[in-house]
Parts: sequence; C-alpha cells; structure tokens
Amino acid sequence: MRRGSVHTSYSPSAVRDAPGQWRNVAADWRQIGSPLRPCAADIGHFSQVMERWQAQHSSQRPQGLILGVTPELYNLPWSPQRPVLAVDRTPAMIDAIWPGDSSNVMLADWRETGLERANIDIALCDGGLHLLDHPEGQRQLAEHLAHIVVPGGLIAFRLFALPAVPETTDDVLQDLMSGDIRDLNVLKLRLGMALQESPEWGVNLADVWQTLANLADGEWSKLAGHLGWSTDHLRVIDAYRGSPASYHFTGINYVLRLFADAGFEWQTTLQADYALSERCPVVAFRRGT
Repeated sequence: MRRGSVHTSYSPSAVRDAPGQWRNVAADWRQIGSPLRPCAADIGHFSQVMERWQAQHSSQRPQGLILGVTPELYNLPWSPQRPVLAVDRTPAMIDAIWPGDSSNVMLADWRETGLERANIDIALCDGGLHLLDHPEGQRQLAEHLAHIVVPGGLIAFRLFALPAVPETTDDVLQDLMSGDIRDLNVLKLRLGMALQESPEWGVNLADVWQTLANLADGEWSKLAGHLGWSTDHLRVIDAYRGSPASYHFTGINYVLRLFADAGFEWQTTLQADYALSERCPVVAFRRGT
C-alpha cells in the first residue's frame, strides 16, 4: 500500500494558543502526576498492546501517531525507521513538553489532522477522549481515526471513565477534608466527575475551580495547610479559573460502542493498580478490514 505524504504545520512564530487552560497546564506540568499523567504501569500497558501488534506485523515499519504531546507516549518503543508523529492544537503544550522534533508535530484538531486515508498503523492517546464534546465530537474522532488508520491497525486510549457507582460533590469534599484524597491530581478527576450531571452537558472547568475556591474561602494557603499539601501544588487548580473548557466523561461501555460503530474491533482492556486506576483503563482496538 502506498501511503500519502505527511505534511506537518507547527511553527512557533506563526500560531497562537487556543483559549482555555492548556497554557497554564503546560507551565505547571511538573506538578501534574498520576492519574492525570500516565504512570509506569500505564506505560507498561501501552507497551504491551504495541508489542503484541508489532509481533503480529513484524515485516512492517509502522507509522505511529500520538494524539496530544504526552512525553511518556513518545518514549515508547516506536519503529526506529519512522519518527512518531503527534497532533496537538496548543502551541504552549508543544513548546513545553514535546520531547521530539517539532517538525513531527501537527498543529491541528484531532478530528481534522489533514492526514490522508490509511496513513497510520498505531495511534495512541492518554486521557484525551473526554476533552471532546459528547456525543458529536467523540464520534467525529472515532470516525476520523477509522479514516486515517490502516485496516488491521491499532488504536489504544487510556480513558478517564465514570465509576460504576456515581459520587456526589459532597462525597468528594468530605473525603478531601478528612484527608482521604492524596493530592490535586486525584481530586481534580473525582471532583470533575462528581460535578458532571451528564456527558452531554459535561463539567465546566471553571465550576471545578469555583467549588474549591468556595471551600477555601479565598485562602489557598489555609486549605493547603489543612490538607498537608503545598500551596504551590493546590494553586495548580488556578489553570481552571475562568476556563471556557468543559470535560465530557463517559462510561467504558459507551467507549466500546463508540469505536465499534466506527469499525474498530475491541482487543483488550488493561487496568493498573493505583488511586482511581479503575477509572483509567487502557483500551485497545483493531481497525477492521
């Protein structure tokens, strides 16, 4: 099969950041950890599904694609003959955390990469599906991947999936004040899911910020002291202040149906063992022929 050429378009001097929280997230990247970033166990699961696919396609030189610029995914065992590509729409994230060559990054929406049909063998995404509106944006992504991934190709997502038993906001805040939430990374995921009334509406990040600001009564340092966290760590939540963005969390069964409808066959679901790992499985699919 002859592949179409890949044209990248990232030029730091020619673009501006999209509105939202990502410029601040990029600045605070070192403060962000599991489960919002993949840990060693998650990376092991991505490696496992990649190596299994590569063993079944040993004669190929696969072209890889990362949705986002997650450094941990860049460091996976990609084919040395073909540099892995990435696509992200936020220059600040690309500049701050992408460890590869900027010529291999496309500044674009994941649903409109500009890649030609059947260009990608392996596509990976860490914790990104919920960033798109539900159901339309998520459906568009699944259909675009079906367009650019080769028949028999692999896609794998680490999800942020809703728990089987929903939590309330009061549940989360009570656990927080009781010292049962270890850090902001866990808190943001739990609180965001608890505040969401439906996947269609999603949860506005500004509402997550406001909920914590109300609890802190305007004094981050006092709340941080009560929790035993550093004030700098707690203030990372300020990336959400005034953000127009919303997250749209769904359940894992919906995700399985979403990709099945787009022509992907479920291969495996892998779950690690850390705080909230039951909400963060790695799910792998094969592009149908």
